[in-house]
Parts: sequence; C-alpha cells; structure tokens
Amino acid sequence: MTEATTRRSTGSGGGFVVPSAFVIRYSSSQRGSALIVVFWMIAILGMVMFAGAKSLQADSQFTRMMRGRIFAKRYAEMGIEVARHPAIKEDDPLLHFSADNGGGYNVKLVAEEARLNINHLIQTGDKVLLRRLFTAWGFKPEFVSALCDALKDWVDADSHVSLNGAEKRDYQKMGYEGMPFNRPFKEVEEMLHVRGMDVVNIERPDWREWFTVYGDGRVDVNDARPELIALLADVPMERLTPLLTLRAGRDGVQHTQDDVRLSSVPQVAQLLGVFHPQTVEQLTHWIQFAGPIRRIESVGALGPLQRKLILITQDGRAVWRGEIPAHGKNT
Repeated sequence: MTEATTRRSTGSGGGFVVPSAFVIRYSSSQRGSALIVVFWMIAILGMVMFAGAKSLQADSQFTRMMRGRIFAKRYAEMGIEVARHPAIKEDDPLLHFSADNGGGYNVKLVAEEARLNINHLIQTGDKVLLRRLFTAWGFKPEFVSALCDALKDWVDADSHVSLNGAEKRDYQKMGYEGMPFNRPFKEVEEMLHVRGMDVVNIERPDWREWFTVYGDGRVDVNDARPELIALLADVPMERLTPLLTLRAGRDGVQHTQDDVRLSSVPQVAQLLGVFHPQTVEQLTHWIQFAGPIRRIESVGALGPLQRKLILITQDGRAVWRGEIPAHGKNT
C-alpha cells in the first residue's frame, strides 16, 4: 500500500488507517446530497401544507357563502309572508326589516302589469314595442328581426318558419329536441329557450324584469319603470321628468303615502309632451292605470349576499312564485 492511498502508524498499540483525500471528498459529497434531499422534502411539505391551507380557506369561504345565501332566502321568504297579507299597503313600514346580524328584507308591492306581456304582443302581431325594446338595448337590426320572428314561431301553433324565425328543424340543428313548444309562454323563464335569447341574457341579464305572462297586455304606468314609459311613448328619457315628479309626490319618493296616481291617457300624453294623434291612439291600447294583479318583490339579504323572491297574486290567490336574480349584488 503506498503513501498516496494510506498512512499507517506503527506504534506499540497497532496501527490505524488515515482516510485518503478521495475518501474524504466522497463522504462530503454524500452528506451534501443528503442535505439537498432534506431541503427538497422541506419544500414539498411546505407546498403541501400551503395547498391544504388554501383548500381549507376555500371551503370556509364556500361554507360562509352558502350560509349567507340560505339566510338571505329565509329573510326574503319572511318578507313575502308579511307582504301577502291583504291589509298591507305599499307604504307599510313592515315591508322593511333589518336584523342585528346584518340581515333583513325589503319588499316592494307593484302591479304585475307594469311589464310587457310577451304573449299578448306576439299573439296580436305587435312587433313595434319589441323592436323598440331590443333596439334600445343596443342590438343590431338584423338580430332584432331574427329574435322577434323566433319569438313568434315559438308561440304560434303552426310549423311554418317566419322570414328570420326558427322552427323544429332549426332547433334540432342546435341539438334541442321537442322545441319550439308552439304555445304561449307559461312563465317568463321559458323565453330563455328561444333562439337568440341567450345573447339577450348575457347583454341584459335583467331582461326578466321587463316581461310578464299575466294581464291583458296593457302596461300600468303608475308602477312601470321610467325606461318602459319612454319606450311606450317613444320619447327620450328627459321628457319623463314632469310625469315622474308628479307620480312620486311631494317627497319625491315612489311607493310612499303621498304618491299621485296617473289616471288618464290625455294626462299622460300632456305630461310627456306627446301630441301626435297616432302616438296618443297607441297609448290608449298600451297603457292602463290600475292593474289588478299584484306582484310582491322581496329581497332578502345577509351582508353583501342577496336573494330575490317573487310572488304574483290575483284575487287573493297565488298564481306564480319563484326566484329571479337580484342584479347588482353578489347573488
């Protein structure tokens, strides 16, 4: 054995081997590799713990959201039950409630006829208002024409396709069987099945607020939204100021005790500055002043979460109950 590899001591107690430089370097390399493995294990464990913490946080957020949605719906149901009592008026303080936990409800009583009756418009062949509405929402003329024809084909009883409409074959090409229903809409939500309404749902998610399937087709202007009144009279929004000011009463807030109810077509026409005989004649067919069908809108909330429930009653009997999105909030 040479001095390059080992050095042996020859003392009285025997000898010992001194490790060579190669052996020392090899041992140090092993310890370094083990240290790297330890670092990798620590990093992996850290990532696992971080992922677990994020997952737990997501679960907690989801649980809080679901709890908030449940409580918001309960508050909305409370509002519905309070408002459906026949003695409750639209300015009753019981229609508004706030709890200590940040929850509560706000209820509004309006006429269901404050909306456009989609079945009446289609069955009477009146495309004027629908075209005005969809155009005002920013849709192009060719899309508006196709959507109006598709709505007509959905309701009419025949299988003849309108100029730009859609019948059974068109829906089959899109992968939908059994459509159109070829009958009047039973509820507003059915409109979403009509070709083109998916686009409307994206661009105007509040479209449900504009339509109804109840009433005789005339819009109650005492409860109708200003945009709809402007649409009916074909006037810009600026012309509605006198009408809205009168309707809201002295306090300037609608649905309070001092509200002034509109009562005649000439009164409405004068307030809007509409004097063209054809427009006035149209208003006589399109508006009314005391719709008999009651709509209860109850918005329950818990913090930022909201749920909106609707109850429609006629002659004291519930004809429809359901939930629609509460726009502008996390629902």
